[in-house]
Amino acid sequence: MRKRKATAGTASRIRTKASLAPAQPFDHRNGGWRWIVDDRMRNYGDIDFERRIIRINRAMHIREGELLIDTLFHEELHRMFPQLSERAICLMTKLLLPTLSVRYRRYLYSRIRGQ
Repeated sequence: MRKRKATAGTASRIRTKASLAPAQPFDHRNGGWRWIVDDRMRNYGDIDFERRIIRINRAMHIREGELLIDTLFHEELHRMFPQLSERAICLMTKLLLPTLSVRYRRYLYSRIRGQ
């Protein structure tokens, strides 16, 4: 069996696959994403991939007694893994939330602090 020589086309395919990798959780640059507190929305949180905006309804969390960190992490997972379904993101949130470090929790809270 002969080995195939790598061509320019092969290299571009490799670069394309690498560029599809999700952002790292501690990516402080955020890739241009903005986090906005919007207490008028109907849901706890929402993500707009086209405008690169994550909206959080802080008033609803207070009123309903839900944990804000749950929604912050849930929306961050949507940002990092846009190809996953809502069901998969909910499962990941439930499994990974207890394992989050204090540092990462502070980072998530800082995304909406002062708004």
